[in-house]
Amino acid sequence: MYATLREYEGIQDPAEATQPLLDGLLAEMQALPGFVSYYFVDVGDAGDRMISLSVFETSEAAEESNRVAAKWVQRWMAEHPSTAPTASRVDAGPVMASAVA
Repeated sequence: MYATLREYEGIQDPAEATQPLLDGLLAEMQALPGFVSYYFVDVGDAGDRMISLSVFETSEAAEESNRVAAKWVQRWMAEHPSTAPTASRVDAGPVMASAVA
């Protein structure tokens, strides 16, 4: 498995930032071959930040998800320039350990 962690800054309203994901990006991610999971986490207690974690079966699938996410963020920023979050950091790599309930 491979994962990508993205950090977003400038999020004033976590609910407002989450709705577009529910309306579009999540469906695009789920449609990609090798999709395992996606999480969007409010870490607002540490500032106006949120992080996303996407997990895929292969590095190729994870790389494709990065392209999909980048295009989606560009569209979102063009349509909502005053509320669009800024991706301040993107890290990716193989999952070395995992556990589920």
